Amino acid sequence: MSLDLSHGFLAEVQFDTRTVQRIFARHFLRRAGEVHVSLDGRELSMWFDRPDLALTRRPDPTANRVEAPLRLIARLSDRSDEARVFVSARGTVETRAVPAGRCPVVDFKKSEKDDDFAQTFTDNPAYDDVVLPAVKGLLQQRSPFPLGPLAKGGGPPVYGTYFDVPNHSDGLLVMFLGGANALPPTVTDQLFSEDVMLLLPDALVVPAIDQGKQQAGLGTLPAQLNPRVKVKTLTTSLANGHILIEGSGTSTDQFIGIPIDTDFTFKVFVQPLIDTATDTVTINVLSTQQSIHGAGSDFLDAITGGLLTRALERSLPNMIGGLTLGSFSGLDFFDGGSAAEEKSAPATPGSLPRVFANGMGIAFDVHASVPDEAQPPYMRGHTESKQFHVPKGCQFGDLIRTRNLRKFPSTTAAIAAGYDGCAVCEPQFDVPEFADLSVDVAHPTGVKPDVPVTVRATYADDLVRFDVTLAPEAQESISRTPVDGDDGVPTHHVAFSRLVPAKWTVSATAGDWSAETTVLLATRVLAHDGTVSGEATQLKATVGEPDLAEADG
Repeated sequence: MSLDLSHGFLAEVQFDTRTVQRIFARHFLRRAGEVHVSLDGRELSMWFDRPDLALTRRPDPTANRVEAPLRLIARLSDRSDEARVFVSARGTVETRAVPAGRCPVVDFKKSEKDDDFAQTFTDNPAYDDVVLPAVKGLLQQRSPFPLGPLAKGGGPPVYGTYFDVPNHSDGLLVMFLGGANALPPTVTDQLFSEDVMLLLPDALVVPAIDQGKQQAGLGTLPAQLNPRVKVKTLTTSLANGHILIEGSGTSTDQFIGIPIDTDFTFKVFVQPLIDTATDTVTINVLSTQQSIHGAGSDFLDAITGGLLTRALERSLPNMIGGLTLGSFSGLDFFDGGSAAEEKSAPATPGSLPRVFANGMGIAFDVHASVPDEAQPPYMRGHTESKQFHVPKGCQFGDLIRTRNLRKFPSTTAAIAAGYDGCAVCEPQFDVPEFADLSVDVAHPTGVKPDVPVTVRATYADDLVRFDVTLAPEAQESISRTPVDGDDGVPTHHVAFSRLVPAKWTVSATAGDWSAETTVLLATRVLAHDGTVSGEATQLKATVGEPDLAEADG
């Protein structure tokens, strides 16, 4: 017997990296998914996406490091915008002990090197000096974060992160229990598709099976299985895929009133099964082999063979009945109850252990549901009506289709973009005045044939609404196919609606031809009864000619 399967330790636990990521994401979003931090009289709000986690190669063999790429949205209370920010944070794998047990965690408290925290992307430089220090402080304050299920009892574990492991291109986190040996330089993946695999060496498995024999009355041989069958020898060995039980014995049978003793040998191939309801290991007899020896064995084999086989199949479950999850004394198994739900993640054993020639593996299913990401509130703008609505609770805002939805981080941002408040949910920002613009570009036959026409309108004013300087986005439309105009000349018709009634610079281009003008768009008014007064502004141009001007009349 040896400890080879677990590299000289009493047990080895292999964690699938996806399970590690899931447990980390579960607790990160629970504890830091949405945070609001006070900074010098203003508030920084951060909403995090589901985080990733990656094992990192360690220049120091004694330090196991992980990297957490974090994606978040940040807003400052004194600004009307927001920033999408990516931060990379590196921490160390350690052990956290709680009254219910221990689990691997990542701790960011000791991460003080310059490259331990880095901002890798932002779409708003105004947040550059704010977000990274806040994220660092958040992670260090709320560390550690669990990475694995909660182990019950046992000695202090040690951890190793391993790379270049077949089937695990993203590395493997391994926990070793009960030993003072140095960590092995490499490990062999025994996980397959399991969340967690607990590897028990034969130095522990075989004694546990022997204990089962004792409990079944087979610890001292010879032993009487039943009034007819006596077992003289019994040995147990492990093989890849099954447990082999070999032995010999004597069967006493009556033939014509005369008792006859027949010697026999047997082999039984069994597969252990875990009863998850009782946390005990039972067995499934895969097959049996027996040979009968002595005078008249050929005849007695035909008569007693079935009886001996049935006797063995009935007695073998009792032989290893002591092989239970609790019989491996001194090892950490994983908590599947409420303590694990709060501290890490519940883990329950699978039903089919894996048998190796040098030990046994017990797979655990980790139940680590990840909560939904917290979402920042957005004002909902309709790209066609140019109205914005409250984040939720407005029946008209609820009707906006995805293709027409534009999100704004604040009311100020919506107003600056030239949107008006909904008359129902934001009546204080409701503006009845607006402008419509139409542009007709004649495209004579033979002039730049098959070239599309692009019309662009760019805001060119400095109006202020509700103390907000307006800065609506440019509008652009491409027309590829003209239609017949009033005078028979093919004409492109382009229209923009619900613009801010102010100065706009309008341009039309077709290949290397262009024409441009700045025009004050006429005001139209939407009355309470739904009627509209005022006219749309109309411009016209001809491809190849220099002018873009207001249409007559």
